[in-house]
Amino acid sequence: MKAITEATLGFAKDDADGEDSRNVDLTALVGSIADDLLATGVDAHLETDARVVALCRPAALGRALRNLIENAAIYGRRANINIGDDGGAIRIVIEDNGPGIAEADMERVFEPFVRLEGSRHRATGGIGLGMAISRNIVRRHGGDVSLANRTEGGLRVTVTLPKS
Repeated sequence: MKAITEATLGFAKDDADGEDSRNVDLTALVGSIADDLLATGVDAHLETDARVVALCRPAALGRALRNLIENAAIYGRRANINIGDDGGAIRIVIEDNGPGIAEADMERVFEPFVRLEGSRHRATGGIGLGMAISRNIVRRHGGDVSLANRTEGGLRVTVTLPKS
């Protein structure tokens, strides 16, 4: 109950988070997250060195991206991350090699307390707030998070952010 309460408070707190926005090198931010995860044995790799800068709340956006990257690496065995600027928006694409997600669960996974992994044991996963919090944070930055199964297998998570 304590973990659920703390997670719920964290979800609500994000709404009131007063972190200031500033220009941030997203490539460095994501590279740091991937490096931190690699150091703990989580298979996460940034596959670009193009410098992409965005106006954001770095701690909040970092929390969202870390969750998405960590999920890809844990549930999909590996996270491959690319960052690009397509002219109109910034895209952070996280791909994994896992089984993907059933089409019926693509939006449901963003609902609070929804877990697709069947176990309720804390060691095998969270309590189902990570995806909801991540999408909430990205949307508060004027962007969105979308999911798609890859034709070659695995899941593609696309974070789209407005250009500064």
